[in-house]
Amino acid sequence: MLRIFLAFIALGLILALGLKIYDYASSSEEKHQTTLSSFTELSELEKLRESGGSKFETSFLSGKNLVINFFASWCDPCKREIIEIQKIHARDYRTAEASFYLDERSVLFVGINSGETDEVRAQQLISETGASYLILYGDDGTLLEEVGAVGLPFTVFVNSDGVIVGKYLKAMTADDVYNRLEKYFGP
Repeated sequence: MLRIFLAFIALGLILALGLKIYDYASSSEEKHQTTLSSFTELSELEKLRESGGSKFETSFLSGKNLVINFFASWCDPCKREIIEIQKIHARDYRTAEASFYLDERSVLFVGINSGETDEVRAQQLISETGASYLILYGDDGTLLEEVGAVGLPFTVFVNSDGVIVGKYLKAMTADDVYNRLEKYFGP
């Protein structure tokens, strides 16, 4: 009888732990707004470089609504997501909505190569996908961690005041991106 009782307790603990892990993993979006004084004040941003190797000026991000996508060349879902983001950036998909968010809402897409061991491969990935939005290099994973990521691809939505208003862990389709643009930057 004691064995059965202990087995039920163990099963209950395993089930509770499993539900907690499932809740965390399936809740790709953060339920609460992250409070940072300003995303652009994160120290790790200062280390990022543009594709030509020049230091990135973080002041360029000020006052814009940002969709920041962390990626790595070894991450296949990242590649798919870069292609989906590019569709919106190039206004190739749902053109009127793309224009609204890019022009009227000042949304800027930014890709940040993170945790990369071979930057040349990352640049090849960008070339292969045709991504023409801002791509930055040089994050050793510290910035990714600083924004609360637990894996790749990871996307952060930052409002024009520099506050992180949303996070998403897993590859998004263009429709997923639009849903979040509406949620965080919509009319």
